[in-house]
Amino acid sequence: MSIENVRIASTKGNIFAAIHYPEAPTKQLAILCPGYLDSKDYAHLMGLAGVLCDKGYTVVRFDPTGTWDSEGDITDYTTTQYLEDIRNVLGYMLKQGSFESVLLGGHSRGAMVSILYAARDQRISMVVAIMPSSGRWRMRTQEHDKWKNDGFSISTRDLPHNRNKKRTFRVPYAHLVDRNLYDASVDVKKIHSPVILIAGELDDLVLPSEVQKMYDNANEPKKYTMIPGIGHDYRFHDDEIKIVNGVILEQMKQLNVSE
Repeated sequence: MSIENVRIASTKGNIFAAIHYPEAPTKQLAILCPGYLDSKDYAHLMGLAGVLCDKGYTVVRFDPTGTWDSEGDITDYTTTQYLEDIRNVLGYMLKQGSFESVLLGGHSRGAMVSILYAARDQRISMVVAIMPSSGRWRMRTQEHDKWKNDGFSISTRDLPHNRNKKRTFRVPYAHLVDRNLYDASVDVKKIHSPVILIAGELDDLVLPSEVQKMYDNANEPKKYTMIPGIGHDYRFHDDEIKIVNGVILEQMKQLNVSE
């Protein structure tokens, strides 16, 4: 396996991506999407990219516009722009080679936009949604009002390879307004390719019941697993990353899409 860092042009500047190439030429492509303000270089996405590459996929990880290595401003970090980012990444990869199948997946918000995008583009052959949020944000009225009145919400994320160092994001209220235009639990009904849904028993951000609802709404073929002892931030634990990735590969095998 080799990894190439690339810049992919978009209307908001360059999207920075890392492409994992398997040893042998492949007709299978996978695009992985980070969660809310997460980096493409977080351990769980890198781990999933690695196991998919071992299975013969060319895999792309990318930072959404306005975050981390990608260009653009944090004001560009909307669901609408995220969907456009996926379109740009897919378009770039399809110009690089001939792919017969396209897996689109991610964690949390990355899983949400994967569902939203697959509902809008029939070129997606399969969706892998790990702890997908629906899109509409659950929050207390006080939190919502503060975000609206301040005009922004401050969030911090640890650096990919140094948890002791942080990066701060000042996310505008417009992000929430745009996000609430979408509902993945509804749009999942529009997908007719295989859908894999993963929930974590200990996840208190995206409850297993929410993922179950998406599964109930999804069309066949589909798979759902609630993994015991796993929380939303499983990326901090290498053993949990291996468990989640193992479940994904097993479900792909059951759907006959792993080879």
